[in-house]
Amino acid sequence: MNGVLPPDRGAAGHDLRAVLERLDVGVVVRRMATGFDRLTAYTSFEWPVDRAAVVRWNVELLLRWMINGSPPDDYFRAELHEFLRARAVAGQPIEDSILVYRRGVRMFWEALLDLAGDEDRAVLLAEWDTVWSCAEDYLDLVVDVFVQAYADQRDAPSTAGDRRARALFDRLCARLPVTIEDRDRAARLGFALEEPYRPFTARLAGASVGSHADLAARLRAAGVLAFTEGLRVTGLTPEGFGWTAFLEDPRLILAQDPPLARDRLGAAVDGLRALVAIAARSGRRGRVRADEYLPELLLADSPGTADRLVRRVFGPLERAEAVDLSDTLRCLARHGFDTTAAAAALPVHRNTLLYRLGRIEKLTGLSLRDQRDRTVVLLAVIWENVAADVRSASKPADILE
Repeated sequence: MNGVLPPDRGAAGHDLRAVLERLDVGVVVRRMATGFDRLTAYTSFEWPVDRAAVVRWNVELLLRWMINGSPPDDYFRAELHEFLRARAVAGQPIEDSILVYRRGVRMFWEALLDLAGDEDRAVLLAEWDTVWSCAEDYLDLVVDVFVQAYADQRDAPSTAGDRRARALFDRLCARLPVTIEDRDRAARLGFALEEPYRPFTARLAGASVGSHADLAARLRAAGVLAFTEGLRVTGLTPEGFGWTAFLEDPRLILAQDPPLARDRLGAAVDGLRALVAIAARSGRRGRVRADEYLPELLLADSPGTADRLVRRVFGPLERAEAVDLSDTLRCLARHGFDTTAAAAALPVHRNTLLYRLGRIEKLTGLSLRDQRDRTVVLLAVIWENVAADVRSASKPADILE
């Protein structure tokens, strides 16, 4: 650990310490959060924590280490171990977890340079080797804890059952021949390998990753092929399985298809994941059915076309930097294109609303009195609301083998 700033570094060490002490941690965190939002390994993983608080925790710890020469203690290691073990429970691949931290170190350095004044930036560049040495020591520590946390989780009995269920599910969806190993997995899980199968996806609204792991374990104990996907449980139920006891949990959101042959399982489960994500966004609980969300699911089936709808409707307004017009159009669509209701909701005078609508029509070329154009606007607004959830649902977490 040679990256800290020892007291005997003289003027250079004093100058660097002063630069680091002057940093506004909140601004650094916000700058890094913007970078993380563009990192797929970060955004595609559902995580029920205050992400900004987690970034701040790491930034403050690294700065304290660099300024005071105080490396993380055993308490920090224990806290980090539990935090990273929860990521392993949720099924985030270890390589993605480490990538997030590696990119985070780079973003930290870039934020320091971007936010520093000319004199402070000169100090940082002159002492870059010291800063990077400390950052790399911190990253090495994090990677060590990652490896241990993932190894501990891999050895947990519940994790073994989860991996076994996921492996069997993937093979069934891929329509691979049923092997002796598959029959052994099914026997260990207590799952009957007879078609047809009933695919399902479930979610506990507002619950932790651990709660979903517990739900999957309870379902497996009841003879269900179930495994966790972060904040979601997916799998297959045997013939005659009843959800009554599980539906007593008011947090449960459940989507299930009728019995299907193996060649239809993969596509069906993709649709169920999207359905649960959309239902969760709308605040629904209990059983949910595709018929209740047909417009959203139609868009989810063609995300490229849905994105084009959004660009067609809101692109001209964004290029004109007309934020008030975009908000006005969304409000109008949500109120069924009733101008009186939209004016009251904004709130603005009705004449002001009509003026804005005229500008919207001029910029977009849409007629808000035409039913076809209204449909285009409504679909664009619907997709804006659910796109992030649908995309996250379409990327199931990989369980480490």
